[in-house]
Amino acid sequence: MREHGTRLIALVLAAGLAGCATPPMEPAEGPEVTPREAVNEALPGTEQIWGGVIVRGENLPDLTRLEVVSYPLRSQEPQTGRMTNGRFLLEVPGFLDPVDYRTGRRITARGAVERTEAGRIGEVDYVFPVLVADEVHLWPDEAVPGRDPGRVRFGIGIGIGL
Repeated sequence: MREHGTRLIALVLAAGLAGCATPPMEPAEGPEVTPREAVNEALPGTEQIWGGVIVRGENLPDLTRLEVVSYPLRSQEPQTGRMTNGRFLLEVPGFLDPVDYRTGRRITARGAVERTEAGRIGEVDYVFPVLVADEVHLWPDEAVPGRDPGRVRFGIGIGIGL
């Protein structure tokens, strides 16, 4: 019986570790191109997986368009502590609820980079590559700095009660 329990624990741990290491979507085939490279060099002829942080969103009759600040990916998760790779427009067929797909949320998408589109960031003209998504993954909200419930904190203070 004890051997059975040990095997079960090992199986659960292996499945948990594998789940943590698995990217949310199949890798794209072909060379990886950043949004900045797509504009400055040439649009890629293969599907891309890009991710980053949503800056703004707009629901149109047949699709949702998001402006995304691109970050390098690790296991397809945007690494927001790194330098940005430019910005891109993400078009997703259908309706995405702006409560879920709001400013500040991290997102990763896979699809074809179909064109570029002129726009503005503040008062600056900007050329956005447009990725039309086949797949989208919305990452969980990041923990608010200083409010990590898993961290133990100690402090010394003086309190006065009245």
